[in-house]
Amino acid sequence: MPTNPSSSQKPPGSKYQVLTPEAAKLRSQFGSSPSPPPPSSSTAPPPAQPAPEPPRKPFSLFSHFRSRYAALPVPVRTGFRVLRILAPIVPIGLFFSEHVLGVMWVSGPSMTPYLNEDYEQMHTKRDMVLVNMWPWGGAGWPWERTRRLERGMIVTFRSPANPGHIAIKRVVGLPGDRITTRDPCMKPSQIVPFNHVWLEGDAADPKRSLDSNTYGPVSISLITGRVMAVMYPRFRMLKWTDWEQGLVEGDVERKLGDNYRHEVRDRVSKEAVKLERPVLS
Repeated sequence: MPTNPSSSQKPPGSKYQVLTPEAAKLRSQFGSSPSPPPPSSSTAPPPAQPAPEPPRKPFSLFSHFRSRYAALPVPVRTGFRVLRILAPIVPIGLFFSEHVLGVMWVSGPSMTPYLNEDYEQMHTKRDMVLVNMWPWGGAGWPWERTRRLERGMIVTFRSPANPGHIAIKRVVGLPGDRITTRDPCMKPSQIVPFNHVWLEGDAADPKRSLDSNTYGPVSISLITGRVMAVMYPRFRMLKWTDWEQGLVEGDVERKLGDNYRHEVRDRVSKEAVKLERPVLS
């Protein structure tokens, strides 16, 4: 049987194919399709999937400021902590000093020698007093007789001559009292009207005190507090109840006399006029 020059022989049991010279020449001319690569025994890993993005948190102004605060230097953060502690204390302190208890300095000779005892020797020396301002320094409401203003009390008030100035004087007359005035008042006597008081300084010389003898009776709405004690330079409590007896607290040596300012009390005719309270309709 004749052999085909283009045929090839494949030995049994061999994966290779034996080509004749003619068949190899023909295959080289026309080309041969490459045989597929043998299958790999190893399995290729699956392509990596991108990691899921974490969910975004909603924007918080508090968190934003907190992160900004954490980035501040330590001294600045310490200062903010101190301010956070003082923030509620400051308004409470202001309210307390304006409406409950306050400390004032007494200047001038109008209340000498009861206050500013050493004014004659040293004009720059001043007394520091404690003022009770809840309400009217404990004097109470005008319709409560047991807690109202009384003669002898030393009070603080807005001066009618200068409302921006807080003055300190003694209550000499109450509503209905007749006051025998002194200089520079033009009237020889004055009736204290309803809801007013007559205030004078303790100075013996009327020229040293700007009081009701200059601007008349003072409305109780201008009174801001009652002086309770002298804090400096010599601590002493002030008792208005001793005014009628002419006593001065702490004056053991009687430097101010046995009957302190009796001439002032002699000028007051108590309840000379009966005043009726207004009827609210």
